[in-house]
This record gives sequence, structure tokens and C-alpha cells, in this order.
Amino acid sequence: MPRPAEFTDEQIRNANDALAKAGSRLSAFAIRRALGGGNMTRIAAVLADWQDNHKPAAEESQAIDLPAELREEVEQRMAELSASLSGVIGRIHRRATEIAESRVAEAVKAARAAAAAAEIELAEARAVLADSDAAQETLQRDRDRLADLVIQTEQRERQAREEAAELRGKVGAQAEEITRLSALVA
Repeated sequence: MPRPAEFTDEQIRNANDALAKAGSRLSAFAIRRALGGGNMTRIAAVLADWQDNHKPAAEESQAIDLPAELREEVEQRMAELSASLSGVIGRIHRRATEIAESRVAEAVKAARAAAAAAEIELAEARAVLADSDAAQETLQRDRDRLADLVIQTEQRERQAREEAAELRGKVGAQAEEITRLSALVA
């Protein structure tokens, strides 16, 4: 089991800061001496991390005062770079515009194809609806005709019943007449 740390990372970083402010050269040995002990490997790792995250003031970029001859050349190069960059930006913009227009054209083409398919489906639906309407009208005419036939059949049946009733009455009267005549003959 490893030995517990004698100094925390924070203590090591504080020692780094103190040495850096004092202008001392930063090394794991210098930090260990400032702390009065500690694990060299761990101190070196914390120092490396600290150095990755802190730039010494001397390394920060400073404006450099250039001689006039160099300044003119730098300005000329900057102008050339600016013009070149503008050209690249223009080409990128044109290409992006072409791509966007191409995608819009594809979307419009797809939308038109979908609209054409929808028109075909609508025309087919209208044809089916027209056929359905025609079939419904035919069925309505057939229903009306059958209703008329039912009414006519009912009237004929009623007339036939009335005629049958009359005939029964006549048959009954004739049967009575036959019975009366048979009684007279006998």
C-alpha cells in the first residue's frame, strides 16, 4: 500500500506559484527544497501539469516594434494574406451557395414529384368516387323501382284477396243455392 502523500497537490502548486513570483527557476528539486520534502515523482507530475496550464510572463506574446523596412514587408505580406484569404472566403461562399442551391433544387424536385404523385392519387380517388356515385345512383334507381314493384305487388295481392273474397262469397251463395235446389229436387 502506498504511503500517504506528505503534501497535497494544492500545496505543491502554491510552492510553484511562490517560486515563479520570486523569479526562481522551477524544478522538482527547487520545489522539494521549498516544501522541505516530498515525493520527487509526484512533485514533478504536479509541476508538469502546472507548467502546461501557466505560461510565464516572459513567454506571453508582446507587440514587437519592427524597423520600417520590415514593417512595410509585414504589411505587404498581411495585405497579400488578406487578399488571398478574401479569395478563399469568396470561393468557399460560392461553393456553399452552389451546394445550398443544389439541395434546394433537389428538395423542390422531390416536392414536385410528391405533388405529381398526390395529383395522380387524387385523380384516382375522384374516379373511384365518381364510380361510387354512379353505382349509388344505380342502386337508388333499382331500389326505387323495386319499391314501386313491391307497391304494385301489394296492390295486386290486395285486389286478388278482394276478388278471392268475392269469389268465396259467390261460391258460398252458389253452395247455398245448390243446397236449396238439392232440397227441392229431393
